[in-house]
Formats: sequence, structure tokens, C-alpha cells
Amino acid sequence: MEGPSLPWLLLATLASCISITYKLLIHGKKNPTTKTTPSRLPPGPAGIPLRGNIFDLKGELHNALARLAGVHGPVMSLKLGTTTAIVVSSTACARDVLQTHDRLLAARSISDAARALGNHERAVIWLPSSSPLWKRLRALCARHLFSAHGLEATRAAREEKARELVGCLRARAEAHEGQAVDVGRVVLSGPLNVMSNALFSEDVADLRRPAAAAQEMEMLIKDVLEELTKPNLSDLFPALAVLDLQGRRRRRRRRAAERLTKFFDFFDPIIGRRMAGGGERKDDFLDVLLQLHSEGQMSIQTVKSFLAVRLLRID
Repeated sequence: MEGPSLPWLLLATLASCISITYKLLIHGKKNPTTKTTPSRLPPGPAGIPLRGNIFDLKGELHNALARLAGVHGPVMSLKLGTTTAIVVSSTACARDVLQTHDRLLAARSISDAARALGNHERAVIWLPSSSPLWKRLRALCARHLFSAHGLEATRAAREEKARELVGCLRARAEAHEGQAVDVGRVVLSGPLNVMSNALFSEDVADLRRPAAAAQEMEMLIKDVLEELTKPNLSDLFPALAVLDLQGRRRRRRRRAAERLTKFFDFFDPIIGRRMAGGGERKDDFLDVLLQLHSEGQMSIQTVKSFLAVRLLRID
């Protein structure tokens, strides 16, 4: 993330002013006799009123967060516009949050882009913990993906893909002695194949031709993540979303819908082959999802949303 440009600064200032006016008009002035309760939020840097800590995140985002965590601790709160974000930056705290207090992470703030195609109503990362679908998907992950039995079941596939990755790098180094090897492209293909084999027992990239084979999936992932994480005033000031101050809201949703559609379409032939296989099972996660679909507990679109989340690794 680069330093704030003048147009972004002006837009954020304008949004702050409009937001102040909106709160005064809708909610009125705060009653001076009303008792205030102490904040239960973790410590964090003091922010500019209504703009919060947006301009504390200068430079590369991970470096900015590491710098702030060094001052305010491994668990801190940030105000991004009128939206509150909690940042956990240590291994011990992350383990505690994800294992002990994981329900608190459900129903996170939904960006405009995430609402494209109604994906926020199916994807496990956006659903609230009260949702029956969220509970079902969470139970499936705990039982089949993250349990000791589930990890052991995919151990052979993980080890095989690791050997293929090392063998590919060795072969390319020997074939192009003295020349640079595009390690990044090969290493991208390896983890993608590890995850895809755990989910549906197929490779999504050919390590023998990494420059060409991984390009489609790489571009799909890059495009979707770029659209989901792009800064937008509507996400920082939800009350002003209807005004669309940047004039991007409709265009952004359209682009997100187009990119998500391409990503979801990638799974169509994989699911089609499995469903047309005469009931042949591979005892992988896709079999579990399709069994729930056959019982009317899950739509095909939800199946594709779940596979997309796991390959994107954004949860």
C-alpha cells in the first residue's frame, strides 16, 4: 500500500465530513447525561476522528502492521474510517483466536465486492456463526480437513506433491545449467496441486509446463483477490455506500461478478466428471460435498464457493 495520494486524502476528508453530518441528522447530538461504558476493544493507535488509522498504514501493509504491533502489542484494534478491525500478529494469539474464539471471526465485515453473485450468503468466511450453513461447513472442515484423521488421509498426496516439486526444480536446473529457473512459478504450482488434491484429487497445474499450466489458475486467483481487497470508501464508511462517492460501486460489483464467475466456472468440468462417473468415489472432500448436495443440504453453487475459498486461502 503506497502513501495516501491527494485525491484519496480529499475523498476521505469529504467522507468524514458527510459522515459527521449524517450522524448528527440521523442520531442527533449525544445526550450529555448518558453514561458511557468502557471500551472492550484491545489497545491500538489513536486515530483521526472518523478517519481513524487509515493513514497509519503507509508503505507495505504487512510492514505497517508489524510496526504498529511492535508498539501496541500482538492484539490491537484499528479504526479504518468508521469500521473497526482487530489485528492479531503473534502465533500464540492467532492460535487462541482461531481455535478457542473462532466463532468471533464469523460474520466479518462484508465488502461490496464480496456481495457479488450473492457469494456472501454461501461462502463460509462471510456467514454469521448463527447460520445453519456456517455450522455445517465448519463441522465438515473440522471433521474432514483439519482433524488428525483428515490430515493423515491426505499425507501421502502431500508428500507425493512435495517430491514432484523438488524433482521438477532439479530437472529444470539440470536442463538449463547456468541459466535462471523461474522458481516462483514452479512453487506456485506445487501448493496449488497440494490443495487441489486434498479437495478433489486432481492437479490444477502441470509442473512439467509451469509457465503455461499454472497461468490460468494464477490469473484467476490474482484477479479475484485483487478485486476483493481493493480499497473502497464504501467499505470504510458503510453509511455512505449509497452515495458512491468514487462512482465505482456498481462497476466494482460487475467486475467482481465477472471474475468470480470465471473462477466458479473452473470447477464445472471437475464436478461434472465426478457426477458423471457412475457413482465412483475417491473418498476426498468433493465426495463429501456432493453427498450433501445429493441429500438436498447444499447447492452446487455453495460447493463451488467452498472450493474457491479453500484454493484462495482467504479464510
